[in-house]
Amino acid sequence: MAALLQKWGIADKVKLAAVPTGVPVGEVVARGDADIGFQQISELLPVKGIDYLGPLPPDIQEVTVFAAAVHKAAGPTDAARALLKFMTAPEAVSVIRKAGMEPG
Repeated sequence: MAALLQKWGIADKVKLAAVPTGVPVGEVVARGDADIGFQQISELLPVKGIDYLGPLPPDIQEVTVFAAAVHKAAGPTDAARALLKFMTAPEAVSVIRKAGMEPG
């Protein structure tokens, strides 16, 4: 991200902070330790004290794809398969989007 801000010519106008693993970027911004933060939308939306501005443009966007699987030796898998069916049903689309993600 720092390189991108440098390329845009605004690196000297933005306060950047390295965020340790496991620390939500939005919390760093909310504390005032950074002016702007970049993280998955679903990680930013629940943070109080920040304004979510929107996704990055598609040409610089990083997309995280989630997948699910059941181990072949897991034993009874009915509950896991039911959860996966529920999560991929058309009725789940609005909930997924509300959480800041896009259904696959």
